[in-house]
Amino acid sequence: MAELKDHHRHHHHGGFVMFIAMSLDSLGTTPEQSAAIHKIQSDLHAKMQPAHDAEKNLLSMLADGIAAGNLKQAAVDDAIAKVRAAAALVHDAASASLNELHATLTPPQRAALVGKVEAHFNVWHHENSEESTDRDAVGGHLGRLAKELGLSSDQVDKIRASVEHSTGKVSSRFDSAEATAHLKAFGAAFASDSFDAKSFTAGGPANAHIAAWGAEHMARFYAAVLPALTPDQRTKLADSLRRHANYKRTQSET
Repeated sequence: MAELKDHHRHHHHGGFVMFIAMSLDSLGTTPEQSAAIHKIQSDLHAKMQPAHDAEKNLLSMLADGIAAGNLKQAAVDDAIAKVRAAAALVHDAASASLNELHATLTPPQRAALVGKVEAHFNVWHHENSEESTDRDAVGGHLGRLAKELGLSSDQVDKIRASVEHSTGKVSSRFDSAEATAHLKAFGAAFASDSFDAKSFTAGGPANAHIAAWGAEHMARFYAAVLPALTPDQRTKLADSLRRHANYKRTQSET
């Protein structure tokens, strides 16, 4: 679970389609279904590749800036905008694959998939909520980072104050009600016998909202962290971000 939480803190590019692709490995499928689903899953990842590349660029930019002790906000904002633009195209690009997935699964499997997607969204939403002292105590992002980098209590206090100050500067708020409504509508349709992904015109905006909010939240967090770090801590954090930038899916993500 700790690894999954860390993943959802750093990877947002495909929005709900990413959650679907991450949920396909343990649905209790037959051998015949498994071959078809493996192909669909590969197709979904291929359709998300432009958004994945945009996110990789952002993560690499954050890593380089943190290592150098200087994040260029205008360049970061431009990288986030590119993540949003690429994510907005994912739903339409993946619609045929989603329709094929619906046709491949049985009703119980469709329902199970919807449940897994909802679980991924809930983890993502929780991990990308605002930082707080209570969240630190139960494994929030700052709490985890404090352990990973060996932050002092003074550094943690400075970072928390900087994060709270930067909250007022965020360009948008995450609309959880809107995202949840889209997820419920999509899930109900997918679990039914009749489904057409192309009819969900909100899919593109919903994916873009998740990707852009997650990317901006992540970038804003690391911008707040940077001034409090020592050179050695900056190097360690930059290495961690580069690992995320070069992440390749190699095992089950359910």
